Amino acid sequence: MSNAITLYLPDKQKQSVIFEIQLGVPVPVDGYPKDRRISINSLALVDTGATGSCISRRFATDAQLKPFKMGTVIGAHGAAVVPVYRIDVLLPNGILFTNMEVAEFYGGNNFDFIIGMNILRMGDMALTNAHGKMVFSFRIPPADNHIDFSKDTNNK
Repeated sequence: MSNAITLYLPDKQKQSVIFEIQLGVPVPVDGYPKDRRISINSLALVDTGATGSCISRRFATDAQLKPFKMGTVIGAHGAAVVPVYRIDVLLPNGILFTNMEVAEFYGGNNFDFIIGMNILRMGDMALTNAHGKMVFSFRIPPADNHIDFSKDTNNK
């Protein structure tokens, strides 16, 4: 059985794939059970150039997340040592990733989470543009067969 996401992206959003997810974070209240999490809605960017998933400094600060280690990340502006957190990630298709390690990123973007290849490699993804409409699809688990657009083109 496949759990899929299909998003029809509006014209103003055709430069990136951003959609709503839920992030599970520990409650920063003394006396609250340490293994319990609350869910916070957030916007996520799909980034095939990111090896791992990341969370914004703004979100980490607002949610009072506590890093469990420091890690080195390499981005467009070079290498940086940043805090690394553990959170839960719930995709719109119902797939839940628990205790996922996410590095912090800087930036004043309209999203607080980057979905990297550590999530994307677990499934199949397609971005299509039929009839001038951009559609993003993602499913977990992956299909048994690959999509081969060159076969579709060559058979016409």
